[in-house]
Amino acid sequence: MFSALIMTPVSDPSSFSTVSKCATKHLNLIYHVDFDKRVLKGKVALTLEVLEDKFSSLILNFCDDAALQDHNHPKPQVLISLLRVPVYCHQSPFLISLQPHSMCTCEDLWVECRFLEILSFVQSCITNHSVSQALCFPSLSQRATHCRSMIPCQDSPSVKHTYYAQVSVPKELVALMSALHDGQVPDPSDSSRVIYRFRQPVPMPSYLIAIVVGALESRKIGPRSRVWSEKENVDEAAFEFSETETMLKTAESLAGPYVWGQYDLLVMPPSFPYGGMENPCLTFVTPTVLAGDKSLAGVIAHEISHSWTGNLVTNRNWEHFWLNEGHTVYIERMIARCMESEHLRQFKGIGGWKELQESVNQFGANNVLTNLVPNLHEVDTDEAFSSVPYEKGFALLYHLEELLGGPEVFMGFVKSYIQLFAYGTVTTEEWKNYLFTYFKDKVDILNKVDWNAWMHTPGMAPVKPKYDTTMADACTALCQRWVKAKEEDLASFTEEDVKKLNSPQLIEFMALLLQEEPLPLSHVKKMQEVYQLNSVKNAEVRFRWLRICVRAHWEEAVPLALKMATEQGRMKFTRPLFKEVYNFSKYSDKALNTFKENRGALHPVTAMLVAKDLKING
Repeated sequence: MFSALIMTPVSDPSSFSTVSKCATKHLNLIYHVDFDKRVLKGKVALTLEVLEDKFSSLILNFCDDAALQDHNHPKPQVLISLLRVPVYCHQSPFLISLQPHSMCTCEDLWVECRFLEILSFVQSCITNHSVSQALCFPSLSQRATHCRSMIPCQDSPSVKHTYYAQVSVPKELVALMSALHDGQVPDPSDSSRVIYRFRQPVPMPSYLIAIVVGALESRKIGPRSRVWSEKENVDEAAFEFSETETMLKTAESLAGPYVWGQYDLLVMPPSFPYGGMENPCLTFVTPTVLAGDKSLAGVIAHEISHSWTGNLVTNRNWEHFWLNEGHTVYIERMIARCMESEHLRQFKGIGGWKELQESVNQFGANNVLTNLVPNLHEVDTDEAFSSVPYEKGFALLYHLEELLGGPEVFMGFVKSYIQLFAYGTVTTEEWKNYLFTYFKDKVDILNKVDWNAWMHTPGMAPVKPKYDTTMADACTALCQRWVKAKEEDLASFTEEDVKKLNSPQLIEFMALLLQEEPLPLSHVKKMQEVYQLNSVKNAEVRFRWLRICVRAHWEEAVPLALKMATEQGRMKFTRPLFKEVYNFSKYSDKALNTFKENRGALHPVTAMLVAKDLKING
């Protein structure tokens, strides 16, 4: 049913698994979620295709990182319970050695593993509402290399497989996965439990396996979409994401048919560290996008776009992450172009360039992690995460669009690229080769591109796009009024200044102020007086406003900034807010103590990175 190009073997520096010798084709998962014992019991059967003769050992990834454990319990246990051939088993990396007389030839190998994962139910999975128990396993497994924390597997994006799952949970709770719902039945071993069944017929990489258990409700928001949330947020979320089907249809008109069947959304607990996560059939989204006016629903367009670039066509390893994210940002902004205007697409590009500049400033302009294609050998992928693959990647694609004939022409290439590599994986070199093939009549133009500067040189993109500034001009003008204002000029500012701006423009106005020297405290107090920014619900506005206040050394803003940094855990907000307070020398200790008090409520990745930001060892 599914066909993909023959892949060129490429090593994966983020995985020990033997991906060049064998490849997982299917997973059969059985989970038993035990809240009382705080344990996830499981069994996984892997069907693998052997890729070489005399195959003698299988290496799987399986994480025993104590940071994800309850320190009062032992490490995860793994038991090989059944194989077609005798084995020896070792852990971390998880090595299965076949006895010499049982070496496999090029045929399927079937391996079954039982495992027991002792879980630390971090407070990030328990909300402040009426739900007393909520299990969000993607808090362990989401993103590049964390599937191994809940399944022994070939945890590399180069390996794509289908899966089937059965999940036993208390019957008052709901289980969801990144797959199609395949019914539910009473658990025959326990009348107080129910078994949810799921099937994922489209091959996908391990990092997209996701499981959630909680007291969830849903609302239908389209012919192939529901939004899931705790009951306190579900109606608000249904309103916020009501344009999901329009976004899906727009994406299909750009990139081709949506192959995943269902497109549901799940509003995650506040500690969710990302804006969204593109799990097939079940996108995770941060509650910080619930702005009340749909102004932040663009995150959904991004996650929808991943259904083609990332999920259907996947980077071979994480050094080529820009292929996932750069193309996804490109399609996301093409959706905005179709649903709103070209001016909005241009405006989003301007904002993206600022985000790229902030990431480059954070890492340092000579840091190789700001390369579009970084070397990730002995690098933690979580520590490498930034806006660089998103915005430097988009800047390259937009630059090529301008060189090669405009948005319609270049989107034609993107669609063709998706069709060619669908159900498979791709490297930057393969993408570039196809670019030259597709635009064979414009090779002279492509040869003039400084590919080394784009791909393998740190810092900002070598070419800054010349975006249309129609929507940005009002933001720039208001920013400069504040920057140049003297004390006697402050009376000229009124609430009408910001009433003329829509939500994206208000965010841009704040972003521009953050690029300037800190405003005098008198100016910031006047801004609050006339604009009432402390009462704004939009998290993107509030986050930037609080940074502006702290930089101006407005002491009243410090508790507000720390409150926002801890009442949610989206890294985009939490890390800069902690850093701003920490850099306000009078409140450095306050930042440190607040972090230490709330560390257990943050996602482990967020906590690890904030600790680094605040120079906390251990």
